[in-house]
Amino acid sequence: MQSTSVEPCQPAGEGYYFVMAEKQKHYSKIADYGLIGNLHSVALVGLDGSIDWLCLPHLDSPSVFGALLDCRRGGRFAVRPREPWESTATYLPDTNVLVTRFRTSGGILRVTDFMPVTAEREEIPDDRHMLFRLLEVEQGRVEFEVVFEPRFDYGRGATRLERRPQGLIARGNGERLSFSATLPLRVEGDRGYAAGILVAGEEACLHLRFAREDPEAVDLDESRRLLEATVRFWRGWLGRCEAKRRIDPGPYRDQAIRSLLVLKLLFYGPTGSLAAAATTSLPEEIGGVRNWDYRFCWIRDAAMTAEIFWKMGHREELKDYLSWVETVISRGDGKNLEILYRLSGNAATREMELMHLEGYMGSRPVRIGNAATGQKQHGIYGHLMAGAELLSASGEEFPKELWPHMCRYCEHVVEHWHETDVSIWEMRGPPRHHVHSKVMCWTALDRGVKIARRHGFDGALDKWEAIRDEIRREVLNRGWSEGRQAFVLAYDSEDLDASNLIIPIVGFLPFDDPRVLATVRTVQLELGKDGLLYRYRVDDGLPGSEGRFLLCTCWLIINLARQGRVAEAELLLKRLQDTGNHLGLFSEQYDPDLRLQLGNFPQAFTHLGYLQAICAIQEEKRTGEKGGPSEAQEPIY
Repeated sequence: MQSTSVEPCQPAGEGYYFVMAEKQKHYSKIADYGLIGNLHSVALVGLDGSIDWLCLPHLDSPSVFGALLDCRRGGRFAVRPREPWESTATYLPDTNVLVTRFRTSGGILRVTDFMPVTAEREEIPDDRHMLFRLLEVEQGRVEFEVVFEPRFDYGRGATRLERRPQGLIARGNGERLSFSATLPLRVEGDRGYAAGILVAGEEACLHLRFAREDPEAVDLDESRRLLEATVRFWRGWLGRCEAKRRIDPGPYRDQAIRSLLVLKLLFYGPTGSLAAAATTSLPEEIGGVRNWDYRFCWIRDAAMTAEIFWKMGHREELKDYLSWVETVISRGDGKNLEILYRLSGNAATREMELMHLEGYMGSRPVRIGNAATGQKQHGIYGHLMAGAELLSASGEEFPKELWPHMCRYCEHVVEHWHETDVSIWEMRGPPRHHVHSKVMCWTALDRGVKIARRHGFDGALDKWEAIRDEIRREVLNRGWSEGRQAFVLAYDSEDLDASNLIIPIVGFLPFDDPRVLATVRTVQLELGKDGLLYRYRVDDGLPGSEGRFLLCTCWLIINLARQGRVAEAELLLKRLQDTGNHLGLFSEQYDPDLRLQLGNFPQAFTHLGYLQAICAIQEEKRTGEKGGPSEAQEPIY
């Protein structure tokens, strides 16, 4: 990779591939980014040394650097050599501290990026949100430059830079960001700039601090101390779980550890909520309109993630999530759950389009907020109850104050399961009787009965069991197609939906049931390509197309493993792993023809699905080695 100066975007030409080639001159591939964070927010750092995405003070706040979505207007914070270079990036082992190395003809520059974690489970003042970039020349001599271009509020307002004795202050949208360094800084219009030369063994430090009135002098010793504390935090957090014991040594362990660390970065520490992804509006098709804001907590996604943490021995995340749900319920004055919320637990913001931004590689519109918040998805109650039941079955004390809410949601399922909804994929067409939603309604009542009987809680258990069994009969009657030899997307439909691979995963049917086996075969044949699955191939009310949906491939791997097809599952797991980037980060979707990651990044769904798939494969292999009965009939969550 060779460095270039920051240039304005050029007008797009005619034709998809020409436009894409033009845009690639000014945008990094999604796969070129690494992620750092402090359990309040995250930053995307490119292989070119540019921080192109950072929202402050929280992950769902407006962006401060947003070149990811507009290379000219979005803003960036870049460090790069001033001569041609090649770069590599890696994490310090068992941490979320990112190290990028630039190799030039004259030497090697190492840039260490991190955000100090000053509190795991509490809100911190705005001015304690910091980001450090430590520069050191490992070999030879390197001349470098620093470009500081904050653009507050998604670049909607003007940014004003002021010189101060210890550095620069950027102002915009009523916010402030201080920038200090161990080298001279100057202001060039609405950007800050620095240049320097380091020789082997010499260091420099760049320091950002949000909501700070005056920059503070950079203390290299203090910066190193914060780096060491950040490294200790991540390794200590990882050491408190049982992942290294639960994941067998071999080809999956490093990726499993990375997936856990990525998922932890997406947790919002003060509340226990989880962002579905770190970004907004990264496209499902380059140049297309399927661009959504995923910086919210979906009840479903967060429940599934908390469950995999529990399986890895990190039990506090599930408890924190259920506590967050209780807080959300309390704020709702008895209303039914929305499908997604702000990370704070407040209602999600309405969806709107930022027409002043050109979008990633010209993919418009850029959206903030999410209209799915008003949709009806009956399946979320199944995911929520599955997480609660996992805690219930552990032998630990179940929070009694949570049960009245769980009981009420079981009653909600009893009253509404027979209605239409938009289901897991949030299609923007008319509601339907989606099979996945019915199965998750069954799951909600099944887990509710188990929790109540285990702890002696009150509830209309006989009624719940009767409705649970009625749902099962109806799904088997109306959700199964003899002609397609598969469970279908919705009643009175012949279309396929890869989300039905979850049917045996939640225990609705055994993995070796003939209808499950047939569904797996049909889905593989008709939704699969190059080993990866589309989630569906139907008109969903939106123009354009999308890539292979990686979570669905994870569900396929689980089914294959639990059916005893472990070797096939492992081959597919390797195929899935190859879609990750150089750091082991997965996006939502993937285009194997163009070898491009697509969709918001990194995506919690894919990382949790990967961990579920590893667990299924390794549990089946252990069962085979012992020669004991298969565990395939037990629900995974």
